[in-house]
Amino acid sequence: MNTRIYILFFLLLQRFSVAGNPDDSLLFKRNIQGSWGIEGKLTYGFLIAHREALMPLQQQHLYSAEVSVFNTTNGSRSWENEFLLPEKGIHLSYIQPGSPDKLGNAIALYPYLDFPLYQKEDEFFLLRYGMGLGYIQHVFDPENNYSNVAIGSHFNGVIHIGILFRKKISSQSNLNLGAGITHFSNGSFKMPNLGINLPALSLGINKYFGQIQRLQKSKINSNDKFGSLSTYLAFATKEIYPILGPRYYAATFSSTYFFPAKHKSDLGLGLDFFYDNSLRVKNNRENGDNSLSANFRPGIHGSYQLKVASIGILFDMGFYAYSRYKGDGLFYHRIGLRYYFKNLYACINLKTHYARADFIEWGMGWSFK
Repeated sequence: MNTRIYILFFLLLQRFSVAGNPDDSLLFKRNIQGSWGIEGKLTYGFLIAHREALMPLQQQHLYSAEVSVFNTTNGSRSWENEFLLPEKGIHLSYIQPGSPDKLGNAIALYPYLDFPLYQKEDEFFLLRYGMGLGYIQHVFDPENNYSNVAIGSHFNGVIHIGILFRKKISSQSNLNLGAGITHFSNGSFKMPNLGINLPALSLGINKYFGQIQRLQKSKINSNDKFGSLSTYLAFATKEIYPILGPRYYAATFSSTYFFPAKHKSDLGLGLDFFYDNSLRVKNNRENGDNSLSANFRPGIHGSYQLKVASIGILFDMGFYAYSRYKGDGLFYHRIGLRYYFKNLYACINLKTHYARADFIEWGMGWSFK
């Protein structure tokens, strides 16, 4: 998925979520229609051929049937106020990506948050963000499905970003119109892995149930004057071209100093130390250099972290301070999630070189003032 979409996502949340006193915002103009609800919708779109090799997968338009179950929030916790009372739910999609022979059907299952952007009377806009798991029916096979160079494994990671427009049609029902993009990728765990991007328009309806919650004014956390140092260790496994080759291993040690930009976000500057034993192999193929030092790459990165309750949504942009292997270019990106347990946290990060996945980091870290 294009990194510019993530930058736009963070900018929208910063622009429209509460910056100060909730009485000065749209917060208590929200019309909470129940305590929980169900959403159903149909979508229609297409598969983006972001590489020429993916053109054979564009056989027809995609369509899907989708259902979500969600809970509303009432402001009883500070993060709910900060993001204008978002809804949180679990989403299931049954997708026909547009290539019955080469991709077959797909399933996506992910938790999500709907962040309100704007409301006027009985109309409002929301920004949806979700990450989870996906399943693709047909994957690459060197004999029977060799033209599918997008997906090499049945199970994949899924990321979804979308915009929703809701129109109230009854006291507890809304008509939904939306546009979004869903990305499937296994992070180079199994080659090939060009990934698929599925933009689509949607039409649906949601129905609320349960007692309408009473809105509460919890205090929004003030800015912390002190920054924090965050350090983690992560491991990964990956494959490289040619397809059906051996499996390689990677590790990351990363340390970032974060300082508060706003009460719900941090900016950071940090160092990375990468070990990837596939780099020596690729460097030897391209340059005839079999040096063990090619497996090591130090990097410097800038970070942005958006904090939603115990979850940190992370975006890094970095460059390699030194690399014997030049085939990946100078710059790398990291998109990730962190779940904080006080000072400790678990993280999962997708490291990429622009739109090309390098590997998925699975790690544990420590954050302290």
